[in-house]
Amino acid sequence: MNTLSISFTSLGLVVLDEIRFPNQEPLLDTLGGSGAYATLGARLFLRPPLSRTLGWMIRTGNDFPKLMMDRLKSWDATLIVEREADKPSTRGLLEYEDTTETLHLHHTHPPSPRQQPKKQPPPNHKSIPLPRNPPRHANPSLNPPISQERSNQRNRPKHIPPLHNLGTSPHVDVLSPNHLELAALFGESPAKAHDKATIEALARRILDSGVGPDGTGTVVVRAGENGSVVVARSLPPTWLPPFYTSGPDGRQPSKVVDPTGAGNAFLGAYAVGYLRTGNAVEAACYGTVGGSFALEQVGMPELVSGGDGELWNGVDVFERLREYREVVGLGN
Repeated sequence: MNTLSISFTSLGLVVLDEIRFPNQEPLLDTLGGSGAYATLGARLFLRPPLSRTLGWMIRTGNDFPKLMMDRLKSWDATLIVEREADKPSTRGLLEYEDTTETLHLHHTHPPSPRQQPKKQPPPNHKSIPLPRNPPRHANPSLNPPISQERSNQRNRPKHIPPLHNLGTSPHVDVLSPNHLELAALFGESPAKAHDKATIEALARRILDSGVGPDGTGTVVVRAGENGSVVVARSLPPTWLPPFYTSGPDGRQPSKVVDPTGAGNAFLGAYAVGYLRTGNAVEAACYGTVGGSFALEQVGMPELVSGGDGELWNGVDVFERLREYREVVGLGN
């Protein structure tokens, strides 16, 4: 790798998903995984030439589609690919009982212990969203802003001490569970996960355990239909609405097609927003807008580049950010 300064990298998985909706033909070889969606969220706000500051390290198998690889290369990131010629790619199966609720999610070909590429990000990188279960070979001597999403498999009361120990690490600046993960972590019922007061109280408990350098970190809870809340010592809990809100009948807008990956896209966009602004609430606006592009289709949004810049799903990302900031009262 050259001396280009890397502003963002994700160590999460890249997965080939099979997605099944009721009464539809299954969708095969759909790009997914926490690393893919986190990278998407960051890439949305890193237009060329800044897209080259996005470091993307992936491991693929011998069945990774060429058309998909060409699409990833079209994002113009600093892409490092390690291809295992003797193994298939990591694959997942997502089965939905309707268009928004996951029924089953599992790996049909699980990741190997060496899923992550051998190469480490260069020491001048700025932000690493970690995977749900960070790889043991991640270098703790590096000191960028780091965010982490909790694993569903570890969100149980018996895992609270390890989580709190993680929070005291100076290498974790942002901890971001979703509302259901947060409730499960403290043994609360799923019904409690939708109560804003409960979400704030549990986020505060994590924050009080010590998040970030000298306890100056942030907890950001992604709370579904309630949007997200930013909890930090330097400001009161700040709620932001989702980009797409339900109508009076409880239905989602027609543009909301598939929720897969929206949380990870939020994290990638949040990281870039924080690097740009240094403000946790402003960063959450980036995260909300970034997550909205993951909702609008199955898989990744379409990128079209032209003389006037680039559009994702026919939309200027920064224009959508401007509109959202006006809605939440942050102005221009």
